[in-house]
Amino acid sequence: MQICFYRHSLLNRGGDKMVVEYANALQSRGHSVAIMANRVTTLFKLQADILRMSNGRSKMHTIVSTLFKKWDYDIIIADIIAMTFLLSIRNKQHVLYFAQDYDESYYKNFFMKLFVRALYYYCLTIRKIPVIAVSEDLGKLLSRRFKANVTVVENGVDDEIYFPDPDREFLDIKGNRKAVLVFSRSDYRKGFDIAVLVLSALKREIDSGSLAVWAVGEKIAVPFSMKYFGYVNPSTLRKILSCSDVLLYPSRHEGLPLFVLEAMACGCPVVTTEAVHFVRHNKDALQCRIDDIDNLAKQVKVLLSSDSTRNAIRAEAFRSIKKYDIRLACSKFESALIQYHHTGHA
Repeated sequence: MQICFYRHSLLNRGGDKMVVEYANALQSRGHSVAIMANRVTTLFKLQADILRMSNGRSKMHTIVSTLFKKWDYDIIIADIIAMTFLLSIRNKQHVLYFAQDYDESYYKNFFMKLFVRALYYYCLTIRKIPVIAVSEDLGKLLSRRFKANVTVVENGVDDEIYFPDPDREFLDIKGNRKAVLVFSRSDYRKGFDIAVLVLSALKREIDSGSLAVWAVGEKIAVPFSMKYFGYVNPSTLRKILSCSDVLLYPSRHEGLPLFVLEAMACGCPVVTTEAVHFVRHNKDALQCRIDDIDNLAKQVKVLLSSDSTRNAIRAEAFRSIKKYDIRLACSKFESALIQYHHTGHA
């Protein structure tokens, strides 16, 4: 098959990583695969071709190109519902929506939420564009709300890349302190503002030097000392996760977050929210209600103060993570594309 992943940008987020994983796997299995984008600044290694959809890099260039061009691919995959809508105008029979989250959750404004919901209704209910969703919960939401034709292919991690690997460089940076790791991203959904409030409750420990706060992702100012590593390649992320004592991940909404899976695979205990549906509280992670700052701070303190709790959470997480294998996910993703192509739905 000739397959195109179509997106405005290819960066270093979890969604970008899954696009690269699937594109590389499909290419290695004999398909002709391209990633069409206007902005490409990714650390992930690519086997598929990278193509520019227009001569400009702005979102307006992307919108115009998407509206007016007809592409010669068997399947065109978009993972934003607005992009899916724009592609469907000229390429309807070949478009597939890769749902990595529910896009309405990206916005706080009521009218934007209503607009995005209307796009979902048009694309999935009226035009019946097929969907691959990254989690059972997301698939059920789209099926229930829009009667969507959904295949669920859960995200996976590569156990040859993500495994416990404490590294002397990062252990030296940590010293005798415990380390809390956060994902620093300005996207409201990811809850970095909540992480700041939670860690502010631990400011005494941070200021005294008994607790280190580490961050991967964007550099965002915070009212306490934080070590920024920026966006890092997978092998460096493995080492950082392996040397961290807690991952604080207070997200407001998720499809199936890779960062949590990767932390679990590396033996880093997770404190997160009910937005992360696949973890089990007091089993393979500690879980709180969304925006529950006091309880999130309490759970972080529990993990930092109790070696036995950290070890129990870590051991159960190793068992849970076995379900999320990237090789299995790639096979299921390819099978879904073949099925859609043969039935003429994409």
